[in-house]
Amino acid sequence: MNKKWSIIVSVLIVIVMGTIIFLLNKEIKEETGGLPGYEDLNMESLPKDVVDRLPEDWQTSTDTDKPGLAKGDLAPDFELTTLSGDTVKLSDYRGKTVMLNFWASWCPPCRSEMPHMENYYTDNKESDDMEILAVNMTKTEKNKVESAKEFVDEYKLTFPILLDKDSDVMKMYQIKVYPTSYIINKEGVITDKVMLPLDDTMIKQLIEESNAE
Repeated sequence: MNKKWSIIVSVLIVIVMGTIIFLLNKEIKEETGGLPGYEDLNMESLPKDVVDRLPEDWQTSTDTDKPGLAKGDLAPDFELTTLSGDTVKLSDYRGKTVMLNFWASWCPPCRSEMPHMENYYTDNKESDDMEILAVNMTKTEKNKVESAKEFVDEYKLTFPILLDKDSDVMKMYQIKVYPTSYIINKEGVITDKVMLPLDDTMIKQLIEESNAE
């Protein structure tokens, strides 16, 4: 009897996970106007011209055994220039909870996520306790900085946009799923890593949970 129930539970889990993935991909397609060549969150679905701009050792990689840094790791420090021309370090934000987001303009799930990030940021930017840092994977952009700028103007984003022109920070954080977000607490420790598009409610929950730990 126990074996029978185990099989039933396993089947139900598979069905639920399949439904979630289907609904998520459907939402992405609806919110992005069904942009061609990237129908889901998988690297294999990227258009060839995008793959050609990825770091060479990632172009054929589908390795998920090393998906990046993990919860409980100290977030590696880095220094990048923002779209507005300022130079910032991750450590500049020590004492705040940081959402560190990796994105690109060619990524439809990023397009789905960014308005929610802006909504949350608009509601909370006066707080001294949080910050959103959006790292543009500039080396993968067709028109480099200009592509990032056009995207930011289109979505009227006001949080800091960092330009990873040489993919150094992408490599440091082992980014292979787009978008990927790390939630980093006030001590600089990763409290969550999410490899799917978030909405403002999910962002709020992740940051609140990080502050509570």
